[in-house]
Amino acid sequence: FSDSSCDKPLIFVLSSGADPMAEIVRLAQKLGMMDKQQSVSLGQGQGPKATQAISSGKEQGLWVILQNCHLAPSFMPTLELLVEELNPEKLADTFRLWLTAMPSPEFPVSVLQNGLKMTNEPP
Repeated sequence: FSDSSCDKPLIFVLSSGADPMAEIVRLAQKLGMMDKQQSVSLGQGQGPKATQAISSGKEQGLWVILQNCHLAPSFMPTLELLVEELNPEKLADTFRLWLTAMPSPEFPVSVLQNGLKMTNEPP
């Protein structure tokens, strides 16, 4: 987390059976961000909710957690644009965009290239 910044997404590349939410929650508790996070589990129809979460998160300095990005391929072009628009001069310092996804050809390459990538092994 110390290597992260408000304009670079933190990307958990998932493996089967892995769920990084417990780690994110533990870190949120440690850093006093438990009541300053918004999580959206992506899937059909969740794109507008995710877009709204990012918008409010940028203004309020929230942690926005978009889970299972691989389940929303139609939202990926929108996500790519939203990430490209992240400007550190216009973001609250505490804002972080967390993304979780299985490896997927639909996941935007530019987001992967500009993000901080992590893996979480299943128990």
